[in-house]
Amino acid sequence: MSFISIDFALFVVAVLLVFYVFPRKYRWMVLLVASYIFYAFTGAGNLLYILVTTISTYICASFIEKRTAEQKEYLQINKGSLTKEEKKAYKNRIKKKQRILLCVGLIINFGLLVYLKYIDFAIAYINLFRLSRFGVTDFIPFKNIILPMGISFYIFQSMGYLIDIYYGRCETEKNFFKFALYVSFFPQIVQGPISRFAELAPELYKELDYDFFRIKSGFYRVMWGLFKKLVIADRLAAFVADTMAMQDTYKGLYILLAVFMYSMQIYGDFSGGIDVAIGVAEMFGVKLHENFERPFFSKSIAEYWQRWHITLGTWFKDYIFYPLSLNKGIIKSGKFVREHINQSIGKRIPIYIPMFIVWFTTGMWHGSQNKFVVWGLFNFVFIVLGTEFEPVSVRIKERLKLDESNVFMKFYRVFKTFWLMSFLRIFDISKDVPSAFKAFRNIFTDWSSFDITKVYENLFLEQQDFYVVIIAIIIMFAFDLLQRKGSVRERIFKLPTVLQWVILSLLITVVSVFGYYGPGYDAGSFIYGAF
Repeated sequence: MSFISIDFALFVVAVLLVFYVFPRKYRWMVLLVASYIFYAFTGAGNLLYILVTTISTYICASFIEKRTAEQKEYLQINKGSLTKEEKKAYKNRIKKKQRILLCVGLIINFGLLVYLKYIDFAIAYINLFRLSRFGVTDFIPFKNIILPMGISFYIFQSMGYLIDIYYGRCETEKNFFKFALYVSFFPQIVQGPISRFAELAPELYKELDYDFFRIKSGFYRVMWGLFKKLVIADRLAAFVADTMAMQDTYKGLYILLAVFMYSMQIYGDFSGGIDVAIGVAEMFGVKLHENFERPFFSKSIAEYWQRWHITLGTWFKDYIFYPLSLNKGIIKSGKFVREHINQSIGKRIPIYIPMFIVWFTTGMWHGSQNKFVVWGLFNFVFIVLGTEFEPVSVRIKERLKLDESNVFMKFYRVFKTFWLMSFLRIFDISKDVPSAFKAFRNIFTDWSSFDITKVYENLFLEQQDFYVVIIAIIIMFAFDLLQRKGSVRERIFKLPTVLQWVILSLLITVVSVFGYYGPGYDAGSFIYGAF
């Protein structure tokens, strides 16, 4: 069942009716049943994967907390008879048991994700190795597994919960079915956001009264998401794909335009889907974490990644970067380099090694092809270069007396960051790494041959569609600028009621009339849904 379909709209309406008819105490049960019904529509077999994650995480977390309770009870009973060394030894034994349980949960779930996502990638390299090393042509067949919808998102969310339990950051959910709702909550399962248990659980289980304003507010957010998805992202998909496929013919400004439009496409697609998820959740009184904060107005790549896919970035930061930066082995390596090789390099090791691993993992998370790994490592390189050259940049600005608060300086930094990130997106829309470098090279060739009529006639972006998408992009950017001064919806809701309904009716009309629907169109195909 696609997020962008009449079936989903009817499903949400039906669930809302049942949800608000049920007694407040049991409404979370309605959400649980609805979530599993929704997920079953993606394929009944996919329920097995989400159940494996739910059951394994629940059991491991319960046993981890049980060991914690056991430790407290034992130390309380024997507090007068144990020496300091005995207490420490006992705590270490308990921690070791908990670490084993944590590793079991991580191995089961990340092992499942790695198998489903990368088995064909591994088979391809095994076949290549056997052919080049031994001349074996009896290739291992590919599995051709279709990745279950949202599996990366609910596994990351569940593993975040398990790690938090291990470190004592939150208490376990005793009710298995309530925990199952946390894992499977249907508005966010397609492509996030990735929520933390301490934030999402109270939202899911709270008792609240019916509020029409909540429904209306959520519906506004849904329609804004549909505007970005249907009017912008889906209208650009064919043009971007065809331009990259025919880059030998259409070079220079054609590819540059495709790169720009792909940035608009992926932002409209991903943030639009998140808007739908947040809006639907809001109708049920559940507040989800924001996942975007005007990323195209960032002044550096590091800032961009603090504003784009925020919940994934914070997950990597909290569960990979920080633990690695505090790892004894990495700290000792940095100390050794400081003392025996170079102090400056040694200071950077505890930062850059974890950062390298984070970006390598981020690339792998985005896909099983080499191009995503290269994309991730380029992000790492650009962030490192930006950090290392910052002192030089500061000195240049001081000598030239350039004021950082100057509007032209701000525009330059935003412009530079936008295009750096857009050029990196070439890896997303290229077949492989060589094709990506070829496309980058082709951008700077044959600019004189550009003819906008060829875009209309040969590259599946008709003239009227071009005008519609440009106007829609301007509206989207204007909306983002307005958001800097606070929620646009809150300002709309302060207007007279008649004006509120006029604005909503206008938004519905624009989406209905200018939303992209056509032959071969698949509105359910979210770019990040494949990750």
